[in-house]
Amino acid sequence: MTAQELIAWRERLGLTQPQAAFALGVSLRGYQKREADGAPIDREAELATRYLEEHPDELPWQVRTGGVSGAVLFNAKERATSFAIDVVAGGVSNVQVRQLGPAGSVIEHAEIVALRDQLS
Repeated sequence: MTAQELIAWRERLGLTQPQAAFALGVSLRGYQKREADGAPIDREAELATRYLEEHPDELPWQVRTGGVSGAVLFNAKERATSFAIDVVAGGVSNVQVRQLGPAGSVIEHAEIVALRDQLS
């Protein structure tokens, strides 16, 4: 896999560099180096990109609290939802949980509030 192929993969999935690094389990700096100067892309990372493209339901989940700067990434929907419920319970509004990728699922603020109320 070349650097150009890696960039094309990330763009096809609609991921930022930090999101792609998280999805592949590598540091942001390491990921950026692979894209920028064509550092070798190991077989494990190449296989992971193929897997995630074939199984987009395995892409990470993001909790947003009003803007990209307020985003936190999680590997599992359950962990992201639990975190979002805690954030809503703390009085934060405009919380959203969404799965990364072109067809990612979204849990809107009202649904998170309803889940919080069910658990109370």
